Amino acid sequence: MSNSMTRVQQALSDLAAGRAVVLTGSAGGDPDGYLLLAAEKASPAALASMVRHSSGFVCAAVTRRVCDRLGLPPMVGTIPGRANDWYTVSVDAIVGVGTGISAADRARTLATLASPDSAAGDFTRPGHVVPARARENGVLETRGPAEVVTDLARAAGLHPVGAFAALVSEKDPTRIANDDESRAFARAHRLTWVSADDVVIYRRAVELHVRCTFTVTRKSPYGALLTSGFRSDATGTDYIAYRIGRPNTADAPWIHVHRESDFAPHADDADPDLQALFAHIATHGDGVVLIERNTNGLDSYTLTAQQQDRRRVDRNADVAQVIRELGISSPRLLDPPADLRRTLEIMGIEASVLSESDSGSAVIEKVGTSASTSHIVTGLVRHGDQRGRELGFPTANLELDTEGSGASSEVRLVDGVWAGRCVLPDGRSIAAAVSIGRRSTFYGRVGTRLLEAHLLDFDEDLYDLEVTVYLDHWIRGQSTFASKEELVAALEDDVRHTRTLLPNASAPACS
Repeated sequence: MSNSMTRVQQALSDLAAGRAVVLTGSAGGDPDGYLLLAAEKASPAALASMVRHSSGFVCAAVTRRVCDRLGLPPMVGTIPGRANDWYTVSVDAIVGVGTGISAADRARTLATLASPDSAAGDFTRPGHVVPARARENGVLETRGPAEVVTDLARAAGLHPVGAFAALVSEKDPTRIANDDESRAFARAHRLTWVSADDVVIYRRAVELHVRCTFTVTRKSPYGALLTSGFRSDATGTDYIAYRIGRPNTADAPWIHVHRESDFAPHADDADPDLQALFAHIATHGDGVVLIERNTNGLDSYTLTAQQQDRRRVDRNADVAQVIRELGISSPRLLDPPADLRRTLEIMGIEASVLSESDSGSAVIEKVGTSASTSHIVTGLVRHGDQRGRELGFPTANLELDTEGSGASSEVRLVDGVWAGRCVLPDGRSIAAAVSIGRRSTFYGRVGTRLLEAHLLDFDEDLYDLEVTVYLDHWIRGQSTFASKEELVAALEDDVRHTRTLLPNASAPACS
């Protein structure tokens, strides 16, 4: 597995199937490796393996809501300020448990902790499983094992309760496995490994953490500036986007990111450099100048090197989400911040890079080796289980992770819902609401990963025909719905968004 998104997607499938996942350590963070399990899927055999290869100290990662519902107060003596997680009083399940120490007993206790029907009286205290409370915002707040496994369980469509235990080094049984040893263990035992950073990248790709706070139109020497403010709930950073001309996906508009540490105005003569940039973009085409305002009081010189790296990843993810919210999927970056182009690629945005000196001429660098195909999937339409037709939204299905499929190379696509086009063998281009994922409402994360295209105003048979799907606009991440009614309502919204984003959706034309 070659990248963060692929690793996390595989980890979600494994956890949903009851298999263990290896969490690697990180330099400068938690250096220890861990074994992870989804609590509701943890079998006695899986617990026995976890105990055999770990220190034997099995913790249950729980959320604040679980602690409140089950009456799990902090363990006596816990100092929250000195620990990433605080531990609660240890517990054993009452029903179906003997002494509580066996693998079968601990698996039963974990399943009871994960059950939404359990209550405080279903446990004895103390016991042999130690719950650790994960931070409220998961890995976006703290990158510990409790946060990783609860975030993964939630993303897998499971109850957000997990199990983790520190992985013992095979080279030196007196210590815990480090990053390299954890990966080696995963390879030797054919397990998926992930890092906390992988989970951060996955969440930033499939969830939305920026929100528009205002939109106004300002007059300027370069025409009307459509000005939008954004606020990141993940980093607390404010952004202001100035749209010059009419930037859209088809024209591959210019994007420039300007980072500042004060509250100086930017749309007047106070900043001649930005004025020159506005004029340059207005002269050569359409574009966006994105101002990042450092209002959270953090200065780079007060942060460690690792904190600066993490902050750069978080800020680039913010920028990518703002670009996506502006409806731009093929930007040309003008002197972008470090690593922004790679972040955009991970989040499904194809970009090219310009230097300021060459900005009036040609693109000088493309993003990654897969950028040219990151929004295009070609494959054969397969027979499905008729779920879409049952719900009133029939789809053309392309399998994304089946060996030999024409679409198998597209595993790096981000799970979610897109507005796009399906090009048929006869050349017709039909607007479509496209879902990528494993249909978590019905199958959690253990189903086949599919691209499902609901072609608008189209009812012909496409089985066994090769089609090409273009993903033009991101709509939302994948979600698990509590009922078919909620799912149908979401699908109706997806179709409405698709019609809005692709105005000619109701009248498909030959291309």
